[in-house]
Amino acid sequence: MLKRLLCTALVAMSTFTLQAQDDWANFRRYQDDNTTVKTLPQEQRKVVFIGNSITDNWYSRHGDFFRTNGYIGRGISGQTTYQLVLRFFEDVINLHPKAVVINGGTNDIAMNNHPYVEDRTFQNIVTMAELAKANKIKVILTSITPCDHYSWRPEVKDATAKIKSLNARIQAYAKAHKCQYVDYFSAMCDERGAMRDGISDEGCHPNLAGYAIMEPLVQQAIRKVVK
Repeated sequence: MLKRLLCTALVAMSTFTLQAQDDWANFRRYQDDNTTVKTLPQEQRKVVFIGNSITDNWYSRHGDFFRTNGYIGRGISGQTTYQLVLRFFEDVINLHPKAVVINGGTNDIAMNNHPYVEDRTFQNIVTMAELAKANKIKVILTSITPCDHYSWRPEVKDATAKIKSLNARIQAYAKAHKCQYVDYFSAMCDERGAMRDGISDEGCHPNLAGYAIMEPLVQQAIRKVVK
């Protein structure tokens, strides 16, 4: 396991080196805030949420959910799991939370910065989970939320099928490795597997009504691992 993590870290470092001039992983986004968070009592930083725009928008639109529960938001819009892996130490492990909520993959399917290869995206998610466990941080894995098409990437076909396939692998990993799994997808999709009416403004990103569905689901999982 350690050998695999080291190999993954080397690959991530190589990618970062190639992209370093542009800060591809966007370490700058939370650099100053991370310094502040590290000084907080753990009850105010007990859970870190890492992800893409779905996590980013969640904090910006309903920050009270995070602040009142001692949660830290570390979402960056547009990011793929390749970028989440790169900043996982800075934005999660080094904050020493009790648990991490990992939500990523939809932008991989949308091919935001890489051709989509399910195995690689899944391996990125597993790498984050294994790194968290190695650092005594409880892992909460979540499904990708429904999205039957990407408005910014119309050439991506069968988005729902790809989301369902990746979600199944994440859920199976969580079960096999005794991690909590939060199934946002089933609670938010319609009969076609698309986002239900009224909980998104454009069919992919949850609005406040969508987050109202997600919040009790993730809190139920958090309560099981954070005492």
